[in-house]
Amino acid sequence: MLEHLLFPYKVEQFLQENWTRLAVHIPACDRHKFADVFSWRSLNHLLNFHQLGDPNIHFSLDGKSFSDMSRKHWRDYLQQGATLVINGIDERVPEVQQLARGLSQEIGHRVQTNLYCSPAMQRGFSCHYDTHDVMILQIEGDKQWFVFPETVSFPTAEMRSSDRQPPDAPPYLQCNLQQGDLLYIPRGHWHYAIAGDCPSLHLTVGIDCFTGLHWLNWLNLDLQEQTGWRQNLPLVMNGDSQDLEQHLEDLRQQLIKHLQQPDLFKKYLRDLPIQNQDVAPFSLPTQLGFNIFDRGLESAFTFVPHQQIEIAIFDDQHQEITCGSKQISIKGLPIDFIQQLFQLTHFSILDLADFAPDLDLETEVVPLLTRLVTEGILLVD
Repeated sequence: MLEHLLFPYKVEQFLQENWTRLAVHIPACDRHKFADVFSWRSLNHLLNFHQLGDPNIHFSLDGKSFSDMSRKHWRDYLQQGATLVINGIDERVPEVQQLARGLSQEIGHRVQTNLYCSPAMQRGFSCHYDTHDVMILQIEGDKQWFVFPETVSFPTAEMRSSDRQPPDAPPYLQCNLQQGDLLYIPRGHWHYAIAGDCPSLHLTVGIDCFTGLHWLNWLNLDLQEQTGWRQNLPLVMNGDSQDLEQHLEDLRQQLIKHLQQPDLFKKYLRDLPIQNQDVAPFSLPTQLGFNIFDRGLESAFTFVPHQQIEIAIFDDQHQEITCGSKQISIKGLPIDFIQQLFQLTHFSILDLADFAPDLDLETEVVPLLTRLVTEGILLVD
């Protein structure tokens, strides 16, 4: 997914020269590069058929937001020059969800996508910075962008640009983003944009990366399982803090010991995919156990896209499958069959017969596929 978004720019060059460091404008070789992700038609469908309200939708004109979000005013706001913003459209548009989920799974960080529609020659927002890295995908029209250096490195969500002054320096990147182009801006880098001679439509892919602070928060939750860390700190009687100081020293030694656990990092890394795992899509009525094998031996299946699957082997006939926060135990089937099965992306029952001819269809294959479908790991094609 990252390679597709950046093309023709090389991923290796992007990671070495730009990621978290410098903004970059990547002109498109194909002006229709993002046409299958979003369009004016997609936007009209959202506005006409989805129940959108605050905070999912808002309008902004030169940094000032409109307070009345009544649907009857939306067209008026746009005609007055305001920029329309719809947050989290990856939760509403399947094509955008596929993009966001695929990128998130590839890079191991959280991804959210917002939409921006700006009337011609208008500036929706004043100069500001985001507290996450962004990739701007120009869908329609064009927009002039101005990117300035950061004034605070790697700002957190609490370190908002509205509380700070923009840099007193010229932009280090000025570009005209046209249809199919991509612009990457690291978090903390100030920027603003002005639409061109026709209305502009773009997606902002926000990459909300885990940081060292996230690991500390995870440690805090992990330490809550130990009684000593939940215990009250000693009272400071008449200003005597000796007992408190000794208690804090004991906790420090416990923390050092805790950090020296050889499997601590692996434990943290095991938790990350769970936090980053999307809920499996609904696929009814097959997930209720009906119409799974309507096509007989030609019944086809596909694994839910972008889900991370791990196989723990206990012996040749017992494996445990972990998919996000879900774990299922499989017994009585050969490990080589399970490993080959989970390496597939799309298959039919006939395909399984090719590499597992000794398995019984009714007593072994059908029960396994039924369980994987009803658990939301496998989809009926």
